[in-house]
Amino acid sequence: MSWEAVDLRDLGRAGASDAEVYELAKAEDRVLITYDLVFSRRYMAAKDLPGLILLRVHPQTVEILHPVLEDFLGRVKPEELKGAIAMVEPYRYRIRRVRP
Repeated sequence: MSWEAVDLRDLGRAGASDAEVYELAKAEDRVLITYDLVFSRRYMAAKDLPGLILLRVHPQTVEILHPVLEDFLGRVKPEELKGAIAMVEPYRYRIRRVRP
């Protein structure tokens, strides 16, 4: 299984609420990628989102983020994130299971 990315803007969903983003990801069985720590706490702890990648990369520029994300996605398979949060930082990542 490989990664397939979809941008909310490409779906005409730019500016969607957290609840709408959650429902869309859940309906399409997608792992979300976000910088939003509040979202990760609110929607992963008690619900059944397929998985979440929480980016802790600063500054948030393409030049810094893309190599970090590319390295992470090259090392981890989508199925490894089912029921988990991955915290991705430059030079390391951690995966924490929130559901069995």
